[in-house]
Amino acid sequence: MPRARVRACLLFLFVFVSSALGQQSGSARPVSDPKSAAGQDQSLADVARKLRDKKPVEVKMSGEDAKELFRSVDTIFTFAAEDTGFPRHSTVKRQLVGQADVEKFTRERLAKAESTQRFSRTELTMKKFGFLPRDFNMSEFLVKSNAQRIAGYYDEEKKSISLLNWVPLERQRPILAHELTHALQDQNYDLKKWIKAGQPASQSADKKEGASELEDGESTIARRAVVEGQAMVVYVDYLLSAFGRNMQNTPGVLSWIEDPAVTAVIDSELLHDAPMVLRETGTFPYREGLIFEGELLEKGGKRMAFAGAFARPPRNTHEVLQPKAYIDGEKLQSVHIPDVRQVLADKYEVYDSGGIGELDVRALLKQYGERKIANDLSSAWQGGAYVAFRRAGKEAASSARTADLALLYVSRWKTSKAAESFAAIYAAAVQKRYPSATIKPAAPCSGTLCPISATQASTEEGPVIVEQWPDNTVIVSESFDTTTAAKLRDAVRHSDPEMHAAEMHAEDMQQRELNFRLYDLPAFRAFQADLGERIVHTLEQRARQR
Repeated sequence: MPRARVRACLLFLFVFVSSALGQQSGSARPVSDPKSAAGQDQSLADVARKLRDKKPVEVKMSGEDAKELFRSVDTIFTFAAEDTGFPRHSTVKRQLVGQADVEKFTRERLAKAESTQRFSRTELTMKKFGFLPRDFNMSEFLVKSNAQRIAGYYDEEKKSISLLNWVPLERQRPILAHELTHALQDQNYDLKKWIKAGQPASQSADKKEGASELEDGESTIARRAVVEGQAMVVYVDYLLSAFGRNMQNTPGVLSWIEDPAVTAVIDSELLHDAPMVLRETGTFPYREGLIFEGELLEKGGKRMAFAGAFARPPRNTHEVLQPKAYIDGEKLQSVHIPDVRQVLADKYEVYDSGGIGELDVRALLKQYGERKIANDLSSAWQGGAYVAFRRAGKEAASSARTADLALLYVSRWKTSKAAESFAAIYAAAVQKRYPSATIKPAAPCSGTLCPISATQASTEEGPVIVEQWPDNTVIVSESFDTTTAAKLRDAVRHSDPEMHAAEMHAEDMQQRELNFRLYDLPAFRAFQADLGERIVHTLEQRARQR
């Protein structure tokens, strides 16, 4: 099933189920279509913003409701076990908590923040690439945005489920189905250990300051997409169960839905204020994880979608965003950047390095106004790596500025046309990223060792050179002088693949995608959990308006 159709189908599930559920429970109120009620000129984003601002009436559950909810835990746990095929190994501890308890839980999680030095490097690298505005304060944004709108949570450390005493009883049950799926996953695979298996080897304590460090790798967030995607499937199946349906036996109905339904995307004032990389990474495990699991359900049934995804987890965002690549076991050649320290002599030192994955590329394309083609072009991604260098002799890394950094970035594409499009878009974005950017004629080149195309721009932080090569690669250098940039390009083009194992280079694309460095901040993980709740809540709200 095409991805666009799958998106439409999944959205329809929420529309169909939530509407029926609302009628059944008597909680839905007839509301006209959002555009009709608000006026044809009002965008869906405006409607979403108003929905978010209409805070639900705070409800404190009665003692009888609490008892009924606690009784339903075991019943729903059995449903989730049958739905996933994951056996129950023990009962799940449960507790009813209030807002003060949730705030305490959140503060304790955030207090476990590791040293943010390595994240500071990543934040500056993101600003250099243009993922973040130069004056953006990541920590401040995350602190302000953590609204703690969760509707229940499973604690992997205490092996317990916490239910909130201000969420109405009728809404608690599907939430329980979602959270109890995490309990099943944990009982069968030890979630903390399984997620950690996707991380790169731990860094040694005496690792040099300039070396690349990060807590979570690309494989880790791909695994998170499995964890959350499966829980979303069970959530949908629980809602559908009241009508004798599930995601597997409803394809006939879903196929009637037209693709424009997909445009009813989750939106909020919070997401409108966030840079695209936060929006894309924040919603990825829930939205894309659900779509990924939906594809596996269709192609291989529950065995592939549940136990199969844990036995053979996706390795990167490419495999989550392109489920066919995962199902077919697609093999991609790693993109490496060789050791270029001899070329740079003592002028620069390594500041940061890693991969630029498909989700990174999609976020970058959307950030710079190419939303209409972002999905199609990013799907042609075949690998990417970068190394960020800092000018030697500068002060501590914490005081570095984007002007102190220089970038070397190599990306590979499925076709020459895709490489050409990406090179053109990247070059055009330079003028948006650097206020004083001026496009200049590229240096003349003749012979067989010349790029297909080249664009050069002068900026306040030095030259930016973007080149497309015949092997569908795009090589970018930023802030290196033109002579050094040419030497770096030659080092990349003529490097010996057999020597890569002995060289310092950007890591394999399966391990380190740039935007997953966000996980170095516990505040981002809280932000992402909040978005997961917003996804479910917003879809329900919209469904009740149809």
